[in-house]
Amino acid sequence: MRSGPLGSGDERSAHAAELHFDDARLRKNLLVLGIVASPVGVLIALFLEFMVQINYVWGGINHGGGAAGPQIVAIVLGLAATIPALIAGIRALKDRASVGMAWAATVVSSIGLLAVVLLIVVPAFDVLPRAARDERAYREQQRQEELDDLESGYGPGSAERAGERMQQYVADALETLGTSPAEVEKRTWFSTGTTGAGNRCREYHERIDLPANVDSAEAQETLRESWGSEGSGRSFFERQGALELNVFSADSTITYVSGENQLLVASDCIAVATSR
Repeated sequence: MRSGPLGSGDERSAHAAELHFDDARLRKNLLVLGIVASPVGVLIALFLEFMVQINYVWGGINHGGGAAGPQIVAIVLGLAATIPALIAGIRALKDRASVGMAWAATVVSSIGLLAVVLLIVVPAFDVLPRAARDERAYREQQRQEELDDLESGYGPGSAERAGERMQQYVADALETLGTSPAEVEKRTWFSTGTTGAGNRCREYHERIDLPANVDSAEAQETLRESWGSEGSGRSFFERQGALELNVFSADSTITYVSGENQLLVASDCIAVATSR
């Protein structure tokens, strides 16, 4: 009658011993990983920091924002490579488990953490604010250059002028299709937005509904032949159910949509000049 309880106790003891062994093996593996991974992670983080500093010295990152990313990655990588290993080493020393490896992990991760703090975290207090200032200055330069380009004379300079320049192409398309402006329904409007550089911009839009006597299949074939033979300063594209003629000098596109039997004109979002 005693064999049952004794057997049950032996199983529990064996199970507890197995768990203890597994825990010790896991802790040992973590210490080994910390000893190996900590210096490797620190070296990679220091290399990133070195590249950030070199680029600043040489002026390679002149828009500023390029320094912030590598700097933050270096900080995160350096701390992630050292702090977990340091915690694991201290806990192992406290529990007097794998003492030799625990000391090694603690010393290696402590030295690595000190290097990260002195060579990466401390310089970040200068790099990150400076990167933010340089980024703002770069964006402002981009916005001003975009506004200066409005006065170059090559582009239309405004959405209104883009619409004006496209009227000749609208008239040519209507003539090619054998119809007149009096036979079509036309609607024009503008939309506003923001350019990639951050300037306020406007787009010109025009929709021309062709009369019912214009056959869409014939119109598509006629415009394909006409627009496809256009010369420099223009580009022709064909996609499913539409033909597009891009006019570079007007920063605009005229599109024939066969399913709707419409001509659509749309300009790029052209920056709005501000008074100086």
